[in-house]
Amino acid sequence: MNHEIVRLKKAFMFEGLPDDVLLALAQKITHQKLAAESILFHRGDAGDALYIIDEGEVKIVRENEQGGEVVLNRCGPGEAIGEMSLFDQEPRSATIVAVTDSEVLELKREAFFELLDQRPDVALILIRSISSRLRFASTYIQKAIEWSKKIAEGDYSIMDQIQPEQVNSDEGKAGQMLAAFFQMVKGVKAREDSLKQQVQKLTLAIDEAKRKQEVEELTSTEFYSNLKLQAQKIREQRKDNS
Repeated sequence: MNHEIVRLKKAFMFEGLPDDVLLALAQKITHQKLAAESILFHRGDAGDALYIIDEGEVKIVRENEQGGEVVLNRCGPGEAIGEMSLFDQEPRSATIVAVTDSEVLELKREAFFELLDQRPDVALILIRSISSRLRFASTYIQKAIEWSKKIAEGDYSIMDQIQPEQVNSDEGKAGQMLAAFFQMVKGVKAREDSLKQQVQKLTLAIDEAKRKQEVEELTSTEFYSNLKLQAQKIREQRKDNS
């Protein structure tokens, strides 16, 4: 069997395609090697191709308001990225970074539509792939809402329940992706608890200093001096009477 066909059979979005279609597809793809930490494309780049991960692992990332990296997903062998660009021609919505040394198969938009002209049934395979991605997104959002709601209510118990999950389902994969974010939330809570303890200690120190100041102010008054003098006279009188 043609080596290129074997490689394409590993791609989830091409499952079920007959060998003749895979052969035609193999003639239209190109290979691209990526070193670990290198970028396949940036957010905002023109979207003119889809990629199939043949070897290695990549992550889909965006920047938050502070310029930090937010990992939206991770993709390994057989998974497709950038397939929406074949249809909407919109700029890339995220940046793709190689997690390990990787190799991807690239299929340009023009080549893809040439294939569709020859085999319209390939479109059904792509629709299935997009539907799978949408199901994952729905699961991800649902899980994020559930966990965020608990934290918003002050319930951090979910933090103790987060464990590394097997990525063999949409829920497991979504949980693994969200765990990194909520571990950060756990760190924020720890700092919050530490700050509360420091504030309590500071409050006690301030109260103690205030009490000392009040005592000093009281004992320095003329009234207190007279009171102390009268008490001394009373003790002396009692001593003389005894």
